[in-house]
Amino acid sequence: MTTLRHNLVGAAVGNFFEWLDFTLYGYFALAIARNFFPAGNEVLSTLAAVTAFAAGFVVRPFGAWCIGRYADRRGRKAAMVATVLLMGAGTLLIAVAPPYKTAGLLGTAMVIMGRLLSGFAASGESGAAGALVIESCPPHRRGWYGAVFSASTYLALAAGSGLALLVFGTLGVERTLDWGWRIGFVVGLCVIPVGAYLRRHMNESLHTGATLVTGAEARTLPARTLAAQVIMVSALTGFGSAVVYLAIVFMPAFATQALKIGQTTGAIGSTLAALAIIAGSLIGGPWSDRRGRSGIMLFGIVLALGLGTPLYERLLASPTPGALFAFQVACALGFGLFLGGSFPFFAERFPPGQRALGIGLGYNIGVMLFGAASPVVSTYALSQGIVRAPLYYLLAAAVVSVVAILCMRKPPAWQRPLIA
Repeated sequence: MTTLRHNLVGAAVGNFFEWLDFTLYGYFALAIARNFFPAGNEVLSTLAAVTAFAAGFVVRPFGAWCIGRYADRRGRKAAMVATVLLMGAGTLLIAVAPPYKTAGLLGTAMVIMGRLLSGFAASGESGAAGALVIESCPPHRRGWYGAVFSASTYLALAAGSGLALLVFGTLGVERTLDWGWRIGFVVGLCVIPVGAYLRRHMNESLHTGATLVTGAEARTLPARTLAAQVIMVSALTGFGSAVVYLAIVFMPAFATQALKIGQTTGAIGSTLAALAIIAGSLIGGPWSDRRGRSGIMLFGIVLALGLGTPLYERLLASPTPGALFAFQVACALGFGLFLGGSFPFFAERFPPGQRALGIGLGYNIGVMLFGAASPVVSTYALSQGIVRAPLYYLLAAAVVSVVAILCMRKPPAWQRPLIA
């Protein structure tokens, strides 16, 4: 296996596990609510569970700062080995946590601690792994390899959906909500040894020691410029975060509670949406290498909103499985095209000595503000009778991302030598 492919596979395995863990939590949110957050009211209990889900994102800026600085100073490889082990520890806590009825708040505390630990590790994962992939590939192929790496995220979403379907289909709803949900997290833990082994044998991409760099690659940004780039990347992340956490992760619970379609149907739709994102990113990545990043990103947003808005209205008017699938896939395909250009776009904002920190901070602040909050806001709004809340949230996030793209279309002079 070539150095580039080895690095890509090692980065992708950890990325896969991160998103498998998050996806499973989303699909089994009702089970976690029943076991660890009993409130006597299904909506309030679910709201508590998704709030715990969001808690894992609160620590992400802190984790991105700590692990990003470590990756920029000590290397991507060391940081990535640490993150995959920490994510495994967080998932293990959730998998073995005793339910509230037998251990009281101990189990609840273990779930929250597991989410916090996983969130801390995952925040550093995005910066270190993203930097390694971009630095390992030729400049004119960043879009393609970035798309392949990003596909591991949505392969994990599809795998999580498939695993949830298998568990529900095999055990039935009641046994799954009682104890079967743990199977998904235990299966996910099997990825950890593979990921740790691959990452220990990767090749370092950060220029350190005797391998010195000059010119644009050697530069570091002043604190004010770095902060401005991080803010722009955070805004750029808004659209994608809203699509993933509303149209994919949140939709199974939404389909069950608000639309009365069924948990299994929601999981099928999310699987189809994840596959649509993969297809879109594999088209958008090479396109961005040939035609530029911003054009395909704007087109993806327009496509998602142009198709998603009328399809959501149709879903409310006629809540059928077909209407749900159409809405999810339309949003997902548009986001996939956007993703193909956005991944290298993030990395090209920062020089190597600040790349893991810059990507990690920008991405995780954006996910925290736009992604983690979306299920909480939507669940509360739906409980108040605002049935279009997910659509309104998606539209607002898209506007923020469009403004960010327009502000970042032309990089500053110091950056141009870096961008091929």
